[in-house]
Amino acid sequence: MHYPFLVADARSGLQYRLSDTALAELSLAPKVTEWTPGRAIANSSDPVWADSLSNAPIETISAVTAALEDLILATQDLQVPTVDSLPDSRAGRHLTALVGLWREMGDALPEGLPPVRHVLTLSHGGFLASIPVVEGSLDPLAPAAMQMLYARLKDEFGSVPASPRDRTAVIGSRLHALQGGVTAPQIETGPIDSSLSFYGLRDPAACADFAAARARALIDEGTPAREIAVLTAGSPQQIARAFSAQGIPVSGLPADLPKRDVVGETALQLALAKRPPTPAMALASLVLSPLMPWSSVTGRNLAESLMSGDFRGEILTANPTHKALWDDIRASASSLAQLRFLLDRICDQITEGNKVGARLSVPPGEGSPDWEGILRGIQVMAPGSADPVRNLEGVSLWLAHESPWRPCKHLIISDFTDGLYPTRPRANPMFLDSEVTWIRAATGLALRGRAASLAQGLALFDHQLQATSGTVTFLIPWRDLSGTKLQPSAGLSLIARSIHNLDDASDLITDLSRLSPSDWPIVHHHLPPLRMQPDLPEALDFPGQDLLSLRRTDDGTAKPQSPSRLETLLVSPLAWLLAEVGAEDMSWSADQLDVMAKGNIAHDVFEHIFLKDRPVPDPETLTAAVPEAYDRALMRHAGYLRSQSWEMERKGLEREILAAALRWRDHLLALNAKIIGNEIWLAGEAHGIQLHGKADAILELTDGTLLVVDHKKTGTSGRRKRMEAAWDLQAGLYRDMISRPNRRENDGMNPLVGRKVAVAYHLMNDGGFLTSGLTLPDGSPARDMGDTVSDSAVEKLTTRLAELGVGRVVLNTSGDEKFFRKEAGFTPYALTDGSPLVTAFIRQVEEE
Repeated sequence: MHYPFLVADARSGLQYRLSDTALAELSLAPKVTEWTPGRAIANSSDPVWADSLSNAPIETISAVTAALEDLILATQDLQVPTVDSLPDSRAGRHLTALVGLWREMGDALPEGLPPVRHVLTLSHGGFLASIPVVEGSLDPLAPAAMQMLYARLKDEFGSVPASPRDRTAVIGSRLHALQGGVTAPQIETGPIDSSLSFYGLRDPAACADFAAARARALIDEGTPAREIAVLTAGSPQQIARAFSAQGIPVSGLPADLPKRDVVGETALQLALAKRPPTPAMALASLVLSPLMPWSSVTGRNLAESLMSGDFRGEILTANPTHKALWDDIRASASSLAQLRFLLDRICDQITEGNKVGARLSVPPGEGSPDWEGILRGIQVMAPGSADPVRNLEGVSLWLAHESPWRPCKHLIISDFTDGLYPTRPRANPMFLDSEVTWIRAATGLALRGRAASLAQGLALFDHQLQATSGTVTFLIPWRDLSGTKLQPSAGLSLIARSIHNLDDASDLITDLSRLSPSDWPIVHHHLPPLRMQPDLPEALDFPGQDLLSLRRTDDGTAKPQSPSRLETLLVSPLAWLLAEVGAEDMSWSADQLDVMAKGNIAHDVFEHIFLKDRPVPDPETLTAAVPEAYDRALMRHAGYLRSQSWEMERKGLEREILAAALRWRDHLLALNAKIIGNEIWLAGEAHGIQLHGKADAILELTDGTLLVVDHKKTGTSGRRKRMEAAWDLQAGLYRDMISRPNRRENDGMNPLVGRKVAVAYHLMNDGGFLTSGLTLPDGSPARDMGDTVSDSAVEKLTTRLAELGVGRVVLNTSGDEKFFRKEAGFTPYALTDGSPLVTAFIRQVEEE
């Protein structure tokens, strides 16, 4: 936090804005109590906000916190005021509630204020160095606490005159007219001149690039970088990126990345980990916390296993203490007593566990935990920016909410948008402006209302313009980085008053949003040339290496391939290779009900309602059995679906699975088939390699034929097109494993060996049933696709396997995706949803 006035360095005379960290060091301020109003508000039973807290907890906590911080800043000594004698009124009740909340929080203060309270109570001579204040630098609208800090430092060290401004804007220029007059009722008018310029650009990134280009042009014309300033309200990272690309140093960038509230994040993730159902990403984030006792490498490996669906934590087995901690994290808590016990044990094992425990507000008593109340009581502080690093020669970085820390000749405003310049006034979140006035008269507390907020925003904008002596370049992004439309700042209308013969303020803006940077009106802007993509070879060659043997078993033999791995190989040998060496894309995403999740759940339900060697259940039995099997499947595969927020999706998927089960029953009866296996692991040989995989179902028909069925949570059309194009692969590989099995003792294969085998796909979404190698009776609802459904796929697979055998990985071309979609009849997910490395190594070829 930076205070709203300047101080002077006693040795160099440099005038700068004092920060809370510097003040704490100079005054030897004690360690501060953590500021966590969210927990206190959530646990408060004050009737003033009880109903709001129940209906909108997050919004209420935010509003009450803001009102409490405004109250604290309005006191002169940062001590809890006495307001017990106020007459009964809405404003009185709200103020009394805020004061009570502050008193309940003890010595805690918002960030940046503990050193101020320490200094206000510090005796003379208690500072390590002299820090005189700069005369006239105090913001006249600064809150009472800041005014008292200024007065205290002035009383201790005196004051120094402000550094003289050696230049002012040219008299008669539009900038000169605006300086000190931007808010005046009357303003001198004149024609637009070079002191002001306005450009509309696509988004904040383009504005940052233009700002850097403008600065580069000025520097090349002879302007020292220190006489240029760039003003922004957004993230300084965009400015840092753009100016770095132009080779321009920036003075005022943060020294480090924003500081995260690790304690608050860990507390929130721990609470989410205890609340069922537990999101996998919450657990993964928790094990990556720097407060965990294991190494960062162990945390990363454990997080990756969690995101891939493995929650056992076996990587921690070597350290019993760590494994016990993980078991406590994963243990469920059905009562408040059990939750308190587990949290206490966990916090005893992690760094700063006492602070994490303090953020977790678990009420006393028995009964089930109120998870919503516990979660809304956890406050996670916004990332705090590190102190800026300033130098004499770089371009000055000004932040929109702060007064300029040194003057400049040329100012570039990078985000002149609605809500900024001037800052949109913020009403007091708890009091009307009339109540603010009443409170000031009754208590002397100078709370800030909308009028004061507007006045401060206008004064700050005027101060920023007055710190400039040459030109101001206003950059207006038309959209933010997410694509949302933006409007120019309200300050544009204030500026337009100084220009005569202007029909509309927007006429001042030169729109560059549709131009490429090379066409911008900045001669000296040179974008670095795009790096040309190197010519890629047709294939990656590993001479003498049998790539099919990269994964090996304990006895040194090559691990078998699965049908899904071979399908990846069919589409992209590089994607297959990355999977073989464990280099797949590990991107995280929130839990979602995608095709894979739906398929896993549906397969699980089918496995447990259509049982081996049992009669086909009747519709009433199925209707009764599906909900129970469905709930168990959710627990195994998608616990998040059991939460209330997923109710619509959960019920919709259950209806889909029930309908699919009833249609599958009809197919079984039409075939007069007997189920002889569900989710059966098969192993065998085909195409010169070893295979293994799990068949969804194996049926026995009346003539003794075996039918291997693959359930797909899709519709019929796509699979039919693929089979018609002879590019189907998976089901035929299961038939091969039965025909040429790898036998072992008690493998259960005796009933399957030597039988005629056909394959089929059951398409769950619409009940389609497509077979291959099976003669269907007349009137059957199934459809046989013939014996050539895999000819093209097998031919291509044979070529791929031969290439891998000699160490050759053929790279994909830009025409492959179109080929697989149009000619082969399926979506090549290995290309569309695979690793970015696969996309990076696609060879560009001319389409025929």
